Amino acid sequence: MRCSCLSFGRALSVTGAAALLVGLSLTSSTHFAAAEILPAAAATDDAPLKKLSGDLPRVLEFAAPDERIPVVIVMREQASRQAINMASRHPVKQERREAVKALLKATANATQGPVLDLLERARANGRTNDYIASLWLHNMVGVTATKEVILQAASLDGVAEIFHDPPIGDLVFPVEPAAGNEGDGGDSAIECGVALMRAPEVWSDLNITGRGVVVGVIDTGCCITHPDLANQIWTNPGEIPNNNIDDDNNGFVDDVHGWSFDNNGSSSNISDTNSHGTHVSGTVAGDGTNGTTTGMAPDALIMTIKFFNSFSGQQSVWNGMQYGVDNGADILTASLGWPHSQNPNRAVWRSLCENAMAAGVIVVYAAGNEGACCRPFDAVRTPGDVPDMITVGATDCNDAVASFSSRGPVTWQSVDPYFDFPHPPGKLKPTIAAPGVNTISTSNNCSGYSTKSGTSMATPHVAGAIALMLEANPNLDHWQVKQLLQDTAIDLGATGRDNDSGAGRVDAYEAVLAAAALFRTPAELTGFQVVRGDLIAGGLNDLLESDDQHLHVKSGYGQSFADLHSMIIDVRARTDVAAPTGLDVLIETRVSHAAGGLCRLALRNWGTTQFDPIDEFAVGNADFTHEKTGVDAASYVREHASTEIELRVTHRVVVPVFAFTFETFIDRVTIFVR
Repeated sequence: MRCSCLSFGRALSVTGAAALLVGLSLTSSTHFAAAEILPAAAATDDAPLKKLSGDLPRVLEFAAPDERIPVVIVMREQASRQAINMASRHPVKQERREAVKALLKATANATQGPVLDLLERARANGRTNDYIASLWLHNMVGVTATKEVILQAASLDGVAEIFHDPPIGDLVFPVEPAAGNEGDGGDSAIECGVALMRAPEVWSDLNITGRGVVVGVIDTGCCITHPDLANQIWTNPGEIPNNNIDDDNNGFVDDVHGWSFDNNGSSSNISDTNSHGTHVSGTVAGDGTNGTTTGMAPDALIMTIKFFNSFSGQQSVWNGMQYGVDNGADILTASLGWPHSQNPNRAVWRSLCENAMAAGVIVVYAAGNEGACCRPFDAVRTPGDVPDMITVGATDCNDAVASFSSRGPVTWQSVDPYFDFPHPPGKLKPTIAAPGVNTISTSNNCSGYSTKSGTSMATPHVAGAIALMLEANPNLDHWQVKQLLQDTAIDLGATGRDNDSGAGRVDAYEAVLAAAALFRTPAELTGFQVVRGDLIAGGLNDLLESDDQHLHVKSGYGQSFADLHSMIIDVRARTDVAAPTGLDVLIETRVSHAAGGLCRLALRNWGTTQFDPIDEFAVGNADFTHEKTGVDAASYVREHASTEIELRVTHRVVVPVFAFTFETFIDRVTIFVR
């Protein structure tokens, strides 16, 4: 086991970097027209130089004129966390994903133009590699370019930072030699970790096998013809194989089963020349066709996202994560990580991972194989150290924590702009644990099995368990899944959560039961009526999802006191759920009055025909989302020509004033049925 615990400085002095820029401005080796070179004033203006972070100034200082250097150009403007959180409030997963994607893509499209124009001109002159990655999951651009091009990019106003992204090795390799031989399926028809986590009970007792759940495996590729995997390979529904056309206009030609971002390049060749990715994929979904069932979710679909052969930069993984979010992965699992000694850009990792989570994707990463090395807070690799990440440690099949499994805690106390989770105590990591010692899974010889150990092997066990949970309840978000895994885990070691195994070892059976218990279906809104007040704008579609349109209702000025200061809207819905037991109501709304207002929710009692109040809460003059859960459905669902529900929404002013008309805006109403 190797311990990577060194720490290196991240910046060169601005004075030294300024000398670098002066030298570059005098060189005669540039291939650009004079008008494209940095203006002379830049030689004395160090503002662009301050954008060069980490070791990039020193790398540029010693780079040959034609040498191409892998960098990431981060844009100044990023979608705000508040706006992303608002977009992610859609109750249905696909709507949530599309809303967050639209926001992030709009931010990138509005700001990346000057950078992309510069890089396209440079590529035409042979000063960049062929692949230029426009990333929107965090607003940035990845490229391998000469130092002249990099310095030009630094001079652009919209650029906040440029950092070096060198390829490194040792990101995924198992920590111990294989304990079994190629073709060795072991002594059991079911891999021991799969059995220990009770996946077979989920299959037999609950009839849940991960059907329809797409798992994006970010790894070294996959042997998609392996008999245990051949029926579990995701196929892009919008792509026609081998016609050399980007049929679905997603930016990738013939990405039938996934894509390769290996070494910052880009191709449809997702074959596995390493064996790691095929092994991981088998732990997620291997169905046992060749004799050993290695997969937790044998009917889940594997989207192969290749990033690695022997060395890789961060942008390769970021490209892969974005591909998964954009193309429908429900889960992203990655058995990899950057040691802190390699100075990963932790702030970018955190933002990008949180954006993927907000889009409705469940994100799972390995903790690392450093054991207790580098404690108190450098053993867990990035991005396993991201606070909200489902970070996986390793156990053996006797529930002993593996010696190599990275222990927490982690801290973000010195990471700009977060500066949180100070140590002590830091943030507890890992989140959860799963078997990862002597794990049998599919081999890249495309027919047999091999045995590997590492948190790399534990992580896909958890991803497969999550696939089972998502079949039981497709609308679960990342944070719900994380909480359910922790709440149902088998506690290991001392009582309570700890930095050795997190909440304990995953119990897939109990996690799936807990997920199913939270399942709810949005009722179909069928109409509305303004009972008190005047409808100004909006219609039924404006109640279905939050967007820039609203149901806009105004009180009737000059009518009675009650009319002047309150409005009533009745919303009708129907559901196909038979004999529902519970109702939840979600509303996003605001009022015009600066002093705010009150919103009352009531449901029609079909026995008395009256409206029974179920909730009341304060509303301000900014969009506000409120949810009332756990309403007994017995009196409020009518079996008629259709199954009907009627919700009354009343807004009233807090401070009565006679000289104005009161207005309300409703962005969305959702009635969930359990």
